[in-house]
Formats: sequence, structure tokens, C-alpha cells
Amino acid sequence: MIATLILLAAAAASPIAQPQLVSFAPLVGHCFVGALPGNEGTDRHCFESVYGGQHIRDRHVVTVGGREVYAGESLYSAKGADVIFTYWNSLGGLGTGEADLRTDRWKFSGTIHATADATEQPMTATWTVVPDGYEVSAEGGGPRLFKRAD
Repeated sequence: MIATLILLAAAAASPIAQPQLVSFAPLVGHCFVGALPGNEGTDRHCFESVYGGQHIRDRHVVTVGGREVYAGESLYSAKGADVIFTYWNSLGGLGTGEADLRTDRWKFSGTIHATADATEQPMTATWTVVPDGYEVSAEGGGPRLFKRAD
């Protein structure tokens, strides 16, 4: 009986436990694909709720010519009333920062070093939620559309 109640409670629980992360709800459980600049390849992002909805994970893989050339992962977490993120990649790079998800134009800012021995650089990006996806605008590049791919 207790096991059944636990299973029912888990099934009824929201996949996002932290109110600061609720904006990710349309992305969680889905993958999204965007073309690389110049249509050289694709960038595929898959979102999931982790640790009982305490965090949101975004794993991405860049593919060129049918071959994986780069991968990375972001973990979004609530910190007080704020949302913070940590990013790491297959080249040894690392980034950290904050995300403002209070409107349909999400703003990300922080720092990143692309490889283990690269110099840390500032980074900013804006994601705009669109039907069946999101559009990313970052410094130094035009907008990239990520459409649902599952």
C-alpha cells in the first residue's frame, strides 16, 4: 500500500519542482534542432528535469557531416529567487552565469572559457520562445532557430 502511494505521488508530481524553473516546462522532455551558421551541420538540444525537478539539464550535440564534433551540457538551478547555470563541454570548457526567465525573452549572461586552457570571456544570449521551439540571439551572430525535433 505504501509503495503504491509513493508511486502515485511521484506520478502526480510536477516534473519541475522549483518555481523559478517553470519557464522551462515547454522544453522539458523534448529535443530541439537548429542549423549551424552556414548550414554546415546541426546543434541538437535535449531538455530534462533532474533530481526530482530540482534542476533542468540541457544536453547538446553538434554534428557536422554526420559526425559528432562537439558536445556540451548546461544545468539550470534555482538560487534564491534567481536562476543560475553551469555549462561544460567536451573540449574542457566551462561557463557559469545567470538566466532571467521572467518574460518570453530569456536573457543569459555570464562568463565562459571554450576550452580548458582558453581565456575566460563574457557571454550573453537571448532566447525567444516561439511556437514549437525557441530562437537564440548571441553576440557576434545572427538569430538561430531551434525547432522541436521529437
